[in-house]
Amino acid sequence: MEKIVIYGLGTEFAMNRDRILNDGLYEIIACTDSYKKPSNEWEKGHYIDLDLLPEIEFDRILICSSKYKDSIKMELVKRGVDSRKYIFLDDIDRKEVGLKEVIEDAQKYSALNRDMRFDIKEDALMLITDEKAAEAGKPAAHYFAQDIWGARKIFYKNPHVHYDIGSSVGGFIAHLLVFREVNYIDIRPMKKEIPGLHYIYGDAMNLEKIQSGSIESLSSFHALEHMGLGRYGDSIDPGGYIKAAKSMQRVLDKNGHLYLGVPVGPDDKLVFNAHRIFKIDTIVDLFNECKIEDMAIVEPDGVCAHSIQRGQYGNIKEFSCGLFEFTKI
Repeated sequence: MEKIVIYGLGTEFAMNRDRILNDGLYEIIACTDSYKKPSNEWEKGHYIDLDLLPEIEFDRILICSSKYKDSIKMELVKRGVDSRKYIFLDDIDRKEVGLKEVIEDAQKYSALNRDMRFDIKEDALMLITDEKAAEAGKPAAHYFAQDIWGARKIFYKNPHVHYDIGSSVGGFIAHLLVFREVNYIDIRPMKKEIPGLHYIYGDAMNLEKIQSGSIESLSSFHALEHMGLGRYGDSIDPGGYIKAAKSMQRVLDKNGHLYLGVPVGPDDKLVFNAHRIFKIDTIVDLFNECKIEDMAIVEPDGVCAHSIQRGQYGNIKEFSCGLFEFTKI
């Protein structure tokens, strides 16, 4: 039985306390919290100071806070706790329900199977526990609608040469490769050779390998918001998104087209180190060397993009996807 430390004694732990303590899956040896002090006899009897975590032996640390889980992870790293030991309430749910069902399925299969070529073997198991209730073909948030919107634009525009900065190779770029070759710029290495995709190592914050005014068609979907956060091996630069926007406009030819997708919302916001969320006005101001040809929104759980006008900027839901077609002036 795994030895578990509970981190977080707030509302989420209180809601799941009896289930966690009595399910028999774990041995709870201690609990701790950054701010909340123990409030009952069990918590007082098991409570340890955060600084003592590296000194005790445990298999997992159960983080009982969805809102502050990343802040908690940062605290644990500072104290030298191995990140491979972190688990969350969702992990317990999967272990309790999903694994039991899969084991029952295995027993049923073995009882029914008469073809020994395909019997269950201990050295050939891959127990997938979280897909029984999954939707059929659930589109990825933002990306599904964004990729279709961008690919259609470029298909109908049919530029002589097209460049892209950092978009998803398995999503948007795959759409483009159906009908054209793509020059792909990214700071991350590309180890696979993909027919029709011409990789260029480059930092979007300067695009130093690209001549000014040399590109007639450029796209970048869900990349600008990451610039300068270090998430993808780029240098830490709080103004990275500004530099990238200037670089994109520098390399565009006059009347060149830029297709851009970023997270948008009612306010500018940093969610470190994942991404930024932009107000639409912030993006419009950033790309002041261009005029807007079209603008669309994909809502947080939306599967299609719908065009919006300037008067609708203030009605954007948090973490929508903003899609912009610009032309260099």
